[in-house]
Amino acid sequence: MFREQWEKACNGYLVELARMWNWDLESYGFWIGKEVGGVFCYGDCYHIDMEDIIYCVEHDVTSDEYLAHNDYWLKCDEYNFNKLSLKAWHEGAPRIPQEVFDKLDALKKNLNDEIDNVKNRF
Repeated sequence: MFREQWEKACNGYLVELARMWNWDLESYGFWIGKEVGGVFCYGDCYHIDMEDIIYCVEHDVTSDEYLAHNDYWLKCDEYNFNKLSLKAWHEGAPRIPQEVFDKLDALKKNLNDEIDNVKNRF
């Protein structure tokens, strides 16, 4: 009985998120491993867990903001920086400026180019 109520609540939140973000749940989207309340996938861009689904619905987070947070999270992961939760992001927590990522990306490219040059010489 509790499992059924949980799944009904999770799917209710999902339907509201789909309405907010103009998703077509009839055509696409699935719970990973068919575990309702786990991680929901929609298209190639969205992999969202239940905690974030609830937060997005209750705090009117747009899909654009969610994707921006996701991109930021991936950049932080790439450089081993602390990552912000969606809640912290939405509430305006301090973040690493894009200029820092751009500089690090350029340095990384230069390093990789030099590695390739060395490989080609030997």
